[in-house]
Amino acid sequence: MSELQAGKLVSLDVARAAPAPRRLKRLATALSNAWYELRKSRTASIGAVMLVLLFGACIATPWIATHDPIKQSYRERLKPPSEKHLLGTDRLGRDIYSRLLWGGRRLVTIAVLAVCLGLAIGIPYGVLSGYFGGPADTVAMRIVDGFLAFPGLLLYLLFVTLAQAWKLEGVYVDIVLVAALGIAFFPEVARLSRGSMLAEKQKEYVEASRAMGDDSLSIALRQILPNIVSPLIVTATVRLGFVILIVAALSFLGLGTPPPTPDWGSDLSAARDYMETHPLMAAFPGLAICYTVLAFNLFGDGLRDILDPRLAER
Repeated sequence: MSELQAGKLVSLDVARAAPAPRRLKRLATALSNAWYELRKSRTASIGAVMLVLLFGACIATPWIATHDPIKQSYRERLKPPSEKHLLGTDRLGRDIYSRLLWGGRRLVTIAVLAVCLGLAIGIPYGVLSGYFGGPADTVAMRIVDGFLAFPGLLLYLLFVTLAQAWKLEGVYVDIVLVAALGIAFFPEVARLSRGSMLAEKQKEYVEASRAMGDDSLSIALRQILPNIVSPLIVTATVRLGFVILIVAALSFLGLGTPPPTPDWGSDLSAARDYMETHPLMAAFPGLAICYTVLAFNLFGDGLRDILDPRLAER
């Protein structure tokens, strides 16, 4: 080995063994650049502000909710907004404001956990499948094709039916929903990560890592994966809004968590009989769903503008 090659290998080893302060500095620089790019995109900025308000309300729900969301009071049925009940009460005398807060906290938690589950399964699956290729990749992609051919709605109904057959209640139904939504998201993530891997593994830094003797698993997960994470982040962000709609729709149809658990979809369904006499009962949960989905979609579209250098706005 020549002195020049030896010097290059030593410099690479030193770069990999960078001390913690230098890594923290790089992280701070990356966050600063991300914030700068975020401010350049008006769509992403608006979505980010909306999401900060949404997650802030979800976190602060135990402190800002004014009533027990499942406590009934027949003396206060169908009350209009007032100082005691900020958004009024529903047909059972429950505080709509408190139910919106607790229902939103539950709904956002389910969506985030489901998307994280889909990413946790789909990313390693697609990355390893695309990196190793061959017969294993063929079999893996045929499995993904099978999942994609199965209608998502039927998968949700299957899991919900199983939950009802097992007589699950409360948090166990939410766990079943998370599992169904995460499994439904996994094929899309696997396909996207595999396609990005196929394009990335031919680049020079991958060949350099192989020449230095790095094992295949380390190259795939430590070298290539950080470079293909951008489209996955955008897909996950947009998917969150879709999951919110799915969970709300299932609850609207009576297939979500059974009453009296706070839920925007079930509250919207219960308000159908009072649309003409008390339209605010349906307006508030409907607006909450619209706000949440819009926030995730705006932020996802903004991230796509920022992270995709092929777009003209970049």
